[in-house]
Amino acid sequence: MSRFDGKHIVITGGTSGLGEATVLAFAAEGADVWFCGLVDSEGARVCETAAGLEGSATYMFADVRDPSSVKAFIKSAHDAMGGIDVAVNNAGISHDSHKMADIPLDDVDNVWRTNVMGTWHAMRSELSIMVKQQSGIVVNVASILSRSGAGWVAAYGMSKHAVVGITKSAAMDYASDGIRINAISPGPIKTPMLARAMEDIGDDLSKFAGGLPEGGPANPEDIAKSILYLASEDANYMNGANLVLDGGTSTGVRQ
Repeated sequence: MSRFDGKHIVITGGTSGLGEATVLAFAAEGADVWFCGLVDSEGARVCETAAGLEGSATYMFADVRDPSSVKAFIKSAHDAMGGIDVAVNNAGISHDSHKMADIPLDDVDNVWRTNVMGTWHAMRSELSIMVKQQSGIVVNVASILSRSGAGWVAAYGMSKHAVVGITKSAAMDYASDGIRINAISPGPIKTPMLARAMEDIGDDLSKFAGGLPEGGPANPEDIAKSILYLASEDANYMNGANLVLDGGTSTGVRQ
């Protein structure tokens, strides 16, 4: 019997990269997964990939910047599955590299509304359900740049600091309701977002905040395994934590 047989999972930003890997990892372990995104064709592709796995994957369009949109997604998932055991708030974007004062304000606003308020809106809906259940697990996706300065991508770094702050504060608020809330802070991952970032900076690695481990960027499937760990009974005593997954880069360890 798999760890997540019959469990009900919701994932924001599940149509590519780490979100896609997480959808497939949960479905492979028997979970019923509802995930959202902005590109319907990508959602259909992930569902097709998940077909035949032990669990299931269902896509719904939702824009996490819009509280009514993400609320409708969470409600639809809850009503269809009959509960929500685990929520993974993964939806996020970055921006082109500029020094802080030169980042266009529209980019700052879009990053904030997606990464921070998107997490906030999703958690409001998820936690209202979990409080009634008196159980639930939330995993928020932050970044290695939640722990340091983020040269050339200050808006992104700011947003991921905020995601960790939301995580820790909410963990304190809802522990007595039987709810665990943790974050992960990955380093570079082989995703479309990383590809766009590398294209933006060209060969100027001085603009790549956070650094690259000697082994190169992580595979999204490996980071997804840590999300499943936080969502499992093996992590029952973890609450309010920020799990760093960067190949040792931020500690000075080279692997």
